[in-house]
Amino acid sequence: MAASREKTRAIDGLQGVCALIGITVGVIPLASWAVGGESGGLLGRISGWSPLGSQAYVLPVAVIAVAIGVIAILEVMKRA
Repeated sequence: MAASREKTRAIDGLQGVCALIGITVGVIPLASWAVGGESGGLLGRISGWSPLGSQAYVLPVAVIAVAIGVIAILEVMKRA
């Protein structure tokens, strides 16, 4: 019983990390781009590369999709 609780807590923690990454690297840049602000600020600071054109919204959408997918997989693992 205790091992199951620890597994659930670990998976919940991983889901939280995925959600945090999805929000910071996906939702916030996408919202910034949608309201006409600059895009690629965080990505540019991390890698020195700034997305242009459609990359400005495709990359955040991809990050959000991957984060949601990983969270869904972890949820299935948690319930198994």
